[in-house]
Amino acid sequence: MLKFENVTKVFNGPQGEVVALNDVSFAVESGEMVVVRGPSGCGKSTLLLTAGTLLRPTQGAVSIGGTDPYASTPSLRSALRASTIGFVFQQFHLVPYLSVLENVMLPSVVQFADDAALRAQDLLARFGLEHRAHHVPAQLSVGERQRTAMARALFSRPKLLLADEPTGNLDSENGGIVLKALNAFAAEGGSVLLVTHDSAKGIGSARTLQMINGGLVSQNGGQL
Repeated sequence: MLKFENVTKVFNGPQGEVVALNDVSFAVESGEMVVVRGPSGCGKSTLLLTAGTLLRPTQGAVSIGGTDPYASTPSLRSALRASTIGFVFQQFHLVPYLSVLENVMLPSVVQFADDAALRAQDLLARFGLEHRAHHVPAQLSVGERQRTAMARALFSRPKLLLADEPTGNLDSENGGIVLKALNAFAAEGGSVLLVTHDSAKGIGSARTLQMINGGLVSQNGGQL
């Protein structure tokens, strides 16, 4: 589903070039969750932004479902992102003046769905949030906000979920709920790329990679 081939990303800073991704090659297949671990500043967020069609690599190729998004026009790339990719972030990015139900339905603004309200209500029930449908984010606990963000990410029935520290702000109970949902998404045939700085307990059978200085190594330390 997602494939990186010799991907390098270089930023030009005041002190010279910064290599954020260094010749990265890996794949996330359908029905698989891959966890990338590493400390802050090692390139994990750059990896996700590149995978999410939001940051063009300096060198190398990215493909999603066999398509190179960076060979497309910005409008086609945006359409691919809206129809194929769901994002889950540590900072939930909920719209503060919209209700929980309206936040979950936000993707329908870009990708119109006749059953938008029913789809959103079903997702809220799946995450135990049906009683919060008409509350605004400020009225939710931290765990409820992250579950709302998860429901929104799943709204458009994506094929690929990109998760950036999705349990970083959560207690063990809510973190477990989020990881269970990610594992279920993969078990149903979806693809998940999760980046984290911790051990990510509860990842199940996910393949784990380590990111060091912008490069990826396998869990046992072998270079990919």
